[in-house]
Amino acid sequence: MKSYLDVANGNIMFILCAIPIIIVLIQSIIFIRLGIKRTKDLGMEEGTVKKLTANSIISSIVPSLPIIISLAVLMPSLGKYLPWMRLSVIGSMMYESMCADIVIKEMGYAGGLQDAAGITTAVFASVVWVMCVASIAWPLSNAIGLKTYDKKLTSMQKSGGFMVVATGALFIGLMAVMAFPRVLDIENKVGIIVIIVSGVAAILLEFISKKTKIKALSEFSFPIAMLLGMASAIVVNGMV
Repeated sequence: MKSYLDVANGNIMFILCAIPIIIVLIQSIIFIRLGIKRTKDLGMEEGTVKKLTANSIISSIVPSLPIIISLAVLMPSLGKYLPWMRLSVIGSMMYESMCADIVIKEMGYAGGLQDAAGITTAVFASVVWVMCVASIAWPLSNAIGLKTYDKKLTSMQKSGGFMVVATGALFIGLMAVMAFPRVLDIENKVGIIVIIVSGVAAILLEFISKKTKIKALSEFSFPIAMLLGMASAIVVNGMV
């Protein structure tokens, strides 16, 4: 009997995942060409354009590290190609792991994503469907209602009062829903330590950035804090 990983790492899955990635690459090439054309229309000097391009490439490397890390984390459980496709197109570590965890638990595996080694091909297929179909809601809702929503929200925020507090509270609430189950899981001591180390690192990087006027520390605080959190997990696991 085939393992679900035989399907997840199979040639058919590779082809299915490669198609949307190729489409995204083509879109990227089109946008680059349009950008180059626009710089010529604006009469920008070639040296300035090259300098801006080089700076953009360099500043994109460090923020991309969390994506590579997320890929390495998800591959053992979900195979090589699904995380590659999801994180290349519209996904994120938080969303993908949350979807997989919920689906696996609802299919009868109490350990969730951590228990993925024992799932069937049918469960893996369900994970794929939920990840892909649910993510359609974001671009669809943006295409239909973002312009109207943005205008209304801007208007309400300018008026001040309750809406300024409400929008901030909404964001904090969303973060709390995703983070607190892990923060309060006292049995997962390594996870709690990682959260503390990452949080303290992010705060310190922001503080140092303001004191030293080094903007790069603030811009890259998230990936650096993430790397330090993962390093702390390795150290703690080794000690335990």
